[in-house]
Amino acid sequence: MEVKDKVVSRLERLRHAFEETRALRMAERLARQLSSLSDPGFQLYSLGLRLREMPSKEGAMILGQICRGREKGNPLFERAHLHLLAKEALLEVLGEAKVASLLQELRFLGYEDAQRYLMKDPPSLQFERKQERERRPKESLGLRISLARRTTPRIIERLIYDPDEKVIRTILGNPRITEVEVLKIASAPRTPPSILATLAHHQRWIPRYKVKLALVYNPNTPLRVTLGLLPLLMRQDLLEIAQCETLPHAVIEKASRLAKRRNRTDMLPLEEEVR
Repeated sequence: MEVKDKVVSRLERLRHAFEETRALRMAERLARQLSSLSDPGFQLYSLGLRLREMPSKEGAMILGQICRGREKGNPLFERAHLHLLAKEALLEVLGEAKVASLLQELRFLGYEDAQRYLMKDPPSLQFERKQERERRPKESLGLRISLARRTTPRIIERLIYDPDEKVIRTILGNPRITEVEVLKIASAPRTPPSILATLAHHQRWIPRYKVKLALVYNPNTPLRVTLGLLPLLMRQDLLEIAQCETLPHAVIEKASRLAKRRNRTDMLPLEEEVR
């Protein structure tokens, strides 16, 4: 009986290894397909559509491989991983039933990091968002969006702390806005979590290293976003984050783990190491 149990256990491990390898190949193929699309919005929609149409176990394993691959520094998964930070838009494509099914499979398969991208924000964050929505400026939303399209630095400076995501999106798309203003948005304690999440997958600004770092240190940045940005940081910054007691324990723990994986002389973020 003991021999039979060992054989069954061995076969089960082999089956799991085969499924993991297959999921990795599918994740790589999906990432390449997304990279071939020029429009980021269509990339996000395509990712959500593919996950919605495939069996939940298969989709969960692909999500898990994307997250694991990005944490290991595989640049192929960078774009797909950043799209996972756009949780609201992705969930809109997937639908509630599919999200619940994917979460169930992710829990069963043990993909803890991947679960964070689909889970609802903690009640405290939801409460903070409600508070921010109630702090509305006197001007109408339409007027503020119109002002955000202008190129006057004084107007931009005035609106960068606007609580409405539509205004901030407009400002981020203003060709005259500089990294200085964007860093103020990314680091401000009063910037709502939804706006920080928007900035985390903004095509123009998230490639800026200082923006990534500001988002990680901002206490209002959703935890899933902060954890998703850590693999993109330099080793010396990961070491400092690992010593920052004001950050959540999960962030400190992951930063420490990532820093230990790098060589002591290696100071580049993961996506630059591989290139």
